[in-house]
Amino acid sequence: MTVVIPVYNVEKYLNRCLKSIVSQTYKNLEILLVDDESPDRCPEMCENWAKSDERIRVIHKKNAGLGMARNTGIENATGNFICFVDSDDYIELDTIEKAYRRAIECRADVVYYGYNIVSAEGIVTKTYKPEIDKLVYVGEEVAEEILPELISPDYSQEKKANMMLSACTALFSMDLINKIHWRFVSEREIISEDVYSLMNLFGHVACVGVLPEAMYYYCQNGTSLTRAYRKDRYQGIKVFYDKIMILCENHRYPEMIKTRFASAYFAFVIATLKLIALSEGKTLDKLSNIRAIEKDSHLKKVLSEIDLKIESKSRKFVRLILLKENTLLCYLVLLLKYKHN
Repeated sequence: MTVVIPVYNVEKYLNRCLKSIVSQTYKNLEILLVDDESPDRCPEMCENWAKSDERIRVIHKKNAGLGMARNTGIENATGNFICFVDSDDYIELDTIEKAYRRAIECRADVVYYGYNIVSAEGIVTKTYKPEIDKLVYVGEEVAEEILPELISPDYSQEKKANMMLSACTALFSMDLINKIHWRFVSEREIISEDVYSLMNLFGHVACVGVLPEAMYYYCQNGTSLTRAYRKDRYQGIKVFYDKIMILCENHRYPEMIKTRFASAYFAFVIATLKLIALSEGKTLDKLSNIRAIEKDSHLKKVLSEIDLKIESKSRKFVRLILLKENTLLCYLVLLLKYKHN
């Protein structure tokens, strides 16, 4: 069993992460620390950890980003299963034992589990625990039942999947990965590189197991990447959506998958608009960026083509956009006024 931990500029959190890995109840681990040319003390810390635990191996590489660091881990893995843990997060101490057991029991290619959100103060603020009755999906059930829920859950259902299509909240079969020569794309090429990459993997997945527990801890460390809006962000969202649609066609995914990605697309757009409104800068520049997105032909094309009976948090907002073209602009203007009051 291999655990891959990409490491970059996380000296404040690395020990917390590694303590949760070396203390796992499942002991037969290969722990790969992939130092992505970290500029802080992380390279030294990794080496010190390797000296204290023979299961740890450190790989130093030229900086190329998270996706490529994970690929380095895959290429050096010798375990029959693999999981990925971000170095500023951590996991429950029995995560690997339980996920590995589920994988063996149902001969799963992938085992998914729930997660927790941890504040910068170290407090768990939200817990997402799978509440679904079915814990094993095989054959067509993978694309028709569990994959749509991983992409964007159906909020009309009483019981929630409470999982997401992430590289970090799952265990993966190395037999499958090696068989299809699967790798991550770079986040410098496609935003949400793990989602895009996993959609490629799921085209070959025959069985998915579910562990109905919240095992992973996503930590909000109060170090957001930027308060500045980059115009290429929205362009990246469009590229991501278009490439996902091509991928859906190539893998012959059911139409429901495309609809769920429309929901994800709208969520991305709304998050970008909020980022513009709350970012630093002149109000007129913000309004200009908002207008550019509002009038963009790509957004209008997706709105016109996709069935908008999407059970998502953004559904009502999307319908408002259709009813009145300026709703989008008005919504962001209100945010701007709130920001400056």
